[in-house]
Amino acid sequence: MNGRMPPWARWTLLVAGLATCVALGYGAYSLAGYSWDQVATYESPFIGMLPDAPASALASPAPAPRLVLVIVDGLREDAARTMGTLNTLQGFGSDFSLVTPQPSLSYPDWTAILSGAPHDITAVTTNWYERPVEVPTLIGDAARAGKRTVIVGPSDLATLYPTELATASRFRDWHEGEYLTGQMVDDTLRLAEEADPEFVLLLVPDVDEAGHDFGGDSQGYAEVVAKVDADLSRLVAGLSDEHTAFVVVADHGHIDAGGHGGWEPEAVTVRAVFAGSGVAFGSGNARLIDVAPTTAALMGMGPPAYAKGTVIPGIVASMPPAVTDAGARQRAAFTRAYADVLGYSALGVPRGSEEDAIASADAAYQRDGRVDRAWLALAGSVACVVALAIIGIASRRALAAALAGVAAYAAVYNGLFFLVHGHLWSLSAFNEEDMVDAWMNLRLAEAAIALLVGAAVAALVYPLLRREPPGPRGRYLSHWLALGPATAIAVLAFLGLQVAWYCWAWGPQVTALLPDLKWAFKYDLDLLQSTAVGFAALLTPLVTYLVGRFHPKVRVRRDGGGE
Repeated sequence: MNGRMPPWARWTLLVAGLATCVALGYGAYSLAGYSWDQVATYESPFIGMLPDAPASALASPAPAPRLVLVIVDGLREDAARTMGTLNTLQGFGSDFSLVTPQPSLSYPDWTAILSGAPHDITAVTTNWYERPVEVPTLIGDAARAGKRTVIVGPSDLATLYPTELATASRFRDWHEGEYLTGQMVDDTLRLAEEADPEFVLLLVPDVDEAGHDFGGDSQGYAEVVAKVDADLSRLVAGLSDEHTAFVVVADHGHIDAGGHGGWEPEAVTVRAVFAGSGVAFGSGNARLIDVAPTTAALMGMGPPAYAKGTVIPGIVASMPPAVTDAGARQRAAFTRAYADVLGYSALGVPRGSEEDAIASADAAYQRDGRVDRAWLALAGSVACVVALAIIGIASRRALAAALAGVAAYAAVYNGLFFLVHGHLWSLSAFNEEDMVDAWMNLRLAEAAIALLVGAAVAALVYPLLRREPPGPRGRYLSHWLALGPATAIAVLAFLGLQVAWYCWAWGPQVTALLPDLKWAFKYDLDLLQSTAVGFAALLTPLVTYLVGRFHPKVRVRRDGGGE
């Protein structure tokens, strides 16, 4: 700090620096909560864009007179490829690797499987969604097409989907340590015999619970997968005939440590097997949102009205013309409505070009949004640079020491996050939803600790930048005390530049398309760090004072003749 400043100015800068840190910390806390809610309580602008949607309920002679859809919750692809039942089914049909949308969570992915729509269309973005899904699904479409339907699964299904339309259903509550798949298979076989359904939906939860309990690469997880495999074998044996097709798919996988929701290959890549009546032989890669249109085609129906996915080429052995026409109408209507919601026109798109038109609308929406947000990112970046410049004007040595503190902060925080805990910027870090608060609180604590270490490093470096450094006493006391908030402001500027980039790339407000959740997660962590740094700055003057008081170089000078 400039030694020519009057004492009152130096102390005023110290107080102003601390107040600025606290204000920025509170602002970051508020913005973090707002941004989290933008995803967790997302309201889709696409709901209601197709109020009639007649194509979805059209039925024709079905390639598969009876369709059995099995969703295995939490089954990662490598584990699925050890299951004898799926490997046997593969020999009678097609085997695909699918990529799930983000976040790779159960409720959103169940809805993607049943609707063909990603999460930014359905508004089902988390497992905290607790009301009926507002977009059409295979369940409702099958009922409107007059198909007898059996649904078996956990009680959550009855909350999310219009299961009252089913001919017969059975839902079970899950209790800690309970294995449900065997009972659910028994329920399905019994109801299928009683109702003679044309559509059977079975969702089994046990593999997912094992993933959370033991981890995705554990022996405990493998044992539950084998147990589920044996029960699915009974299901296939009980329902197989020349009129039945099976679709077996997982909603998401699990990382090795247990958990999902993020972008890791183990979490977002799943296996899907299509086998039996009307299914051709093949293999390849597709998307989870392609399951609903493909399943609907096997049932002799057009895709659900809000399906962004498409029929996977080559799976349906012989597509009935009525199904092809219904699919074309749905695709055209969806493309026009989807583009209109995003603010772009898709009128006059040639048949077969809808996928390109949808991709173009997505890209244009993102591009124009970045243009609109450029001023926000620029203003934020300039503010960060100005803050550093003010520190440099007050004292070049303080700026150099504060930047050393920033480096120490980054090393400590990121070392704890990536190396000690083994985390990534991913929602999979929460093995269970009830761990979120504790996990976030630990990040706040670690950011505060990292700042205090950074302030200590800045205080260690500060005397090294002078030939004869004065200690924290007399007129130099305010210099040493101000070094703490100066370091905190430098850290906040470092984090603020990253927040500014995100605000340009994706924006703090989610209006129509979900952001890339890897970067959204990092952005939220940057805001949490800023919160901790802003409030922990109040302790930094004490840290810099104590380091200066006992710094070897300062002590040598003091012992050698005072200041």
